[in-house]
Amino acid sequence: MPRLSPPSADLPAGHVLPATRVAMPVRKRSLLLSIWPFVALAIVQTVLAISSLHILGAMRAFSSGESQWSKGQKDATYALARYAVSGDPAAYEQFHQGLHIPMSDMQARLMLEDQGYAARPQASLLLLQGHNEPEEINALIWLTVYFRHTESIGELLGRWRDADEPLHELQALGGEIYACLQLAPPTSEQKQSWLAQINSLQIQLSEAERAFNKALGDTSRAMNKWLWSINIGIALAMLSLLMGHTWRLQRKTARAEDALDLVSERASTTLAAIGEAVITTDATGHVVYMNRAAEELLGLRLEQLVTGKLVQHLHAPPTFAGSDLASAPPLVQTAISEALEGREHPRDTIFRLYDAQQQVREVKLAFTAISDDNGTTEAVFVLHDVSQEQSYIRELAWQATHDQLTGLVNRYEFERLLGVFLAQTKQAPTPSAGHAIMYLDLDQFKVINDTAGHIAGDAMLRAMSAMLQRCLRAADTLARVGGDEFAILLTQCSFDEAKRIAEQIRDAAQNVRIQWGERSLSAGISIGLVKLAAPLASVEEVLRVADMASYGAKQRGRNNVYAYDPGVDQEIARYVGEMEWVERIKAALEGGHFCLYAQNIVALSAAADDIAGGGLHIEVQIRMRLPDGNIISPVLFIPAAERYGLMPMVDRWVVKQTLKTLVHLQKTGQTPAISCCAINLSGTSLGDERLLDFLQEQIALHGVDPRTLCFEVTETAAITHLPNAIRLVNVLKALGCRFSMDDFGAGVSSFGSLKNLPVDFLKIDGAIVADMLNEPAHRAMVEAINHLGHALGMKTIAEFASSPEIVEALRGMGIDYAQGYAVGRPQPFSDALTVTR
Repeated sequence: MPRLSPPSADLPAGHVLPATRVAMPVRKRSLLLSIWPFVALAIVQTVLAISSLHILGAMRAFSSGESQWSKGQKDATYALARYAVSGDPAAYEQFHQGLHIPMSDMQARLMLEDQGYAARPQASLLLLQGHNEPEEINALIWLTVYFRHTESIGELLGRWRDADEPLHELQALGGEIYACLQLAPPTSEQKQSWLAQINSLQIQLSEAERAFNKALGDTSRAMNKWLWSINIGIALAMLSLLMGHTWRLQRKTARAEDALDLVSERASTTLAAIGEAVITTDATGHVVYMNRAAEELLGLRLEQLVTGKLVQHLHAPPTFAGSDLASAPPLVQTAISEALEGREHPRDTIFRLYDAQQQVREVKLAFTAISDDNGTTEAVFVLHDVSQEQSYIRELAWQATHDQLTGLVNRYEFERLLGVFLAQTKQAPTPSAGHAIMYLDLDQFKVINDTAGHIAGDAMLRAMSAMLQRCLRAADTLARVGGDEFAILLTQCSFDEAKRIAEQIRDAAQNVRIQWGERSLSAGISIGLVKLAAPLASVEEVLRVADMASYGAKQRGRNNVYAYDPGVDQEIARYVGEMEWVERIKAALEGGHFCLYAQNIVALSAAADDIAGGGLHIEVQIRMRLPDGNIISPVLFIPAAERYGLMPMVDRWVVKQTLKTLVHLQKTGQTPAISCCAINLSGTSLGDERLLDFLQEQIALHGVDPRTLCFEVTETAAITHLPNAIRLVNVLKALGCRFSMDDFGAGVSSFGSLKNLPVDFLKIDGAIVADMLNEPAHRAMVEAINHLGHALGMKTIAEFASSPEIVEALRGMGIDYAQGYAVGRPQPFSDALTVTR
């Protein structure tokens, strides 16, 4: 028998690789393991050499920089002494030029000590002005930034720092001398005093220079010793590493040689012990070797099969019960024959095989050809038994698509089947006879669970599922989609026939009873029946509408059938539309698809204009922007937001975005400035105890002047949440905010509430204003509300001022402000705001 290599770790158990397939990777890994210490040594030595040169260059930069600094301060003191005696302006200019050199170096050092490497661009310019060599500036910065906390460099920088105070004093003395010479000629005593101070500063600077030179020398010597020590230490460490690595390689080679002698024996032992059937044949398929597992699978010993063809001793099982030839697994005999001819099947293919006990096995086949220079000489087949695994997979697949209690299709599988059915219906060339879906919910099922227990509830569910199966046709699909909820897909079924089946189910459900001890338990059923027609095109839409129809059946007194035809019934269509807007609103909040518009509120008198602040008086309004760019009016989505509790989130978005935009417009100098910006608050938000904290937090966060803000609340919301509204108005008015009562006159007005709610503006409902020229009663109502508002100290605003005639009539009544298309249409409230007064 040929020697076999151990199976690779990333292949199926029992898969054997020929030696030619693994030799090259092993050689590459051995080469890398052998040379990596030398590569590491070269890299370390290179890095060390570069670092050493960089450090030495930096020390040289310090030395040359010190000479320039020393020369500059000497030139400065000499020039200042001449200037103090002669008053020559040229000497004063030379003083500044000389002093500029050490002062530039000092400023660069201070920036590097304070900001680190981030100050490199500014420090480079300053060091260049200090007459340092451009090639040495980077090295000087590098050493200062990264080594300033070391003992040697820290001492060197400290000596440099000693000259800071004398330089500042020399600069101040130069300024003092210059100022005195500009006023009057100095006396002899002044000149002597100046020269004495200059000489004293020169001595201090010279001492600082000598101390710096000494520290520079000490640091250079210390650096030299430090670099020598590191070089020697690293060399010794690398030498030790190299010796140790060589020793390990020698030991590893010896162990590999010892292990190689045991490969053949271990391979044979392993093949005999593994559970997979391993069979070796020659190139023509004659058996050469097989292990014990293969003998047990075939029921024959190796001695009986040697030189016999393998495929002749493998028996094909009959076709699986309930399957056809097209779906049956392929035969392993075919796979072996094709593999010997060079046509292999994918490794995850499942094959059928008879074992020695005439039992059908499902196996996976792994094939490896053993080749030499003349081609394939032998072949190794590994048969891995996956019968039990496949049985588990089939069982799990059934469990994933069926309900364990009733054996019906579960919700996941029902939705999948419904999706496939809807897709096929769309692609059908001719219209069908009709389809429908039922959504069934057991009535009072919770009572059974609570009073008789969950076991009784499970028994009722099984009884109901059996009844439903009896009432349905063979082509219908029944599923349990929830705790006590079922769904039925009726295909090729007219809507009238579907109604008949639904009524039949409802009647049959009344007769379903189970005996539980001494009790007889029963439950009714509410059925939502939905015709599958436009616009119901997706699984989500169909199930949502069906669930709503089931809810409609319960609302009609339970144990009912609610039949919904999309082309006739509009009640559920309204619910569906609102739910669609709910999803759109949530998506707009998350995706940033809302935007703000602003509409002008125009003063009808000069006094009203002054009260509004003299600038723009606007009201912000929310809009929704669709992906195609169309803008949606709030009248389409606000009702759904109010019905399903989304208005607090919408209001908070409007407040944040309005304040952010106001701040931006103020910073960019918007003209004319916005002096009064009205923001609407819904009734739901007004009832929120956390609204006041939120508004205070946002005003403080954005830094908006509270006097520019005006919050609008509707009359109905204010009356409904009067305590909260009063608290909100009082606290925010104390900050400077203003308030407006919106839509006043639209409902049953409570004039008493106006006394308790001190708003600044009273907005007359637009429905009254719009036709007041044609309706005397409406005109009288506008005048009455205006007089009431003025009597309570409020300014009045008339909405829906849609024509110049209405505006003039409002002006004649004494209305303070008008809002409507006649005075300004809503425009985007953004950077390009162009609302005019």
